[in-house]
Amino acid sequence: MIGLEEELLYEVDWRTNELSIIRTIPLLCNCTDKQIEIIEKYSVVAIYSLWEGFVVKSFNIYIRELNNLKLTCDKLNINIITHDIDIKYDLTSERKHFEKKRKFVRELHKYAKSAVIITTKIPTESNINYKVICKILDHFYLEKLPEKEFKKKLDKLLFVRNKVAHGEHSIPVDKDMIQEFTYTVIGAMHELTNSIVNGFVNKTYLRKTISTPNAVTSAQQIRETEAVTPSGVAEKIN
Repeated sequence: MIGLEEELLYEVDWRTNELSIIRTIPLLCNCTDKQIEIIEKYSVVAIYSLWEGFVVKSFNIYIRELNNLKLTCDKLNINIITHDIDIKYDLTSERKHFEKKRKFVRELHKYAKSAVIITTKIPTESNINYKVICKILDHFYLEKLPEKEFKKKLDKLLFVRNKVAHGEHSIPVDKDMIQEFTYTVIGAMHELTNSIVNGFVNKTYLRKTISTPNAVTSAQQIRETEAVTPSGVAEKIN
């Protein structure tokens, strides 16, 4: 676990350093107002790219750790299994023809019999706002980011980034917005790190078993209520 946390924090640290450079360039450079305006505007795209890159990298690290455990299908959490099968076999496909259905079942049968190697493909949709990051976390049965702290901020970052990336300049970008986005990404990276580390420590990647206490009587209960004779015939204890 220490190795996992250290590796994630390393990814946080170097991105934090780059975010600090992005935030301070307009303050330190000897630029005209127009030049600063351009730098700040396109800094939004760079800030977002560091956020999306961290999401992909952090889940790839987590998936590597899970794959090293060599868990079989019956051991992994059903969310993770569903995520993996959906990406590998496209559960949304109609498969109208019988041959395609048969091939799919054959693949699933093979899948269920061996250790699962979870795909490293992450459904970022190239637009990681609050809803998308929470959906990814849910796929891996991990704790979601606090809505109150991150929903509006991450949604705003993506909204402005898309506007700039698509050539729309209707939203003015200034140093205060750059600072806000920088702190949002740093906070979200730390929160995501905590979610992954806590999930690994608490083994949320394992399948939850549903207990049925009334369905099976324990051996201890049997011994308390029955005595077995040498001939093997159980007699009730009065």
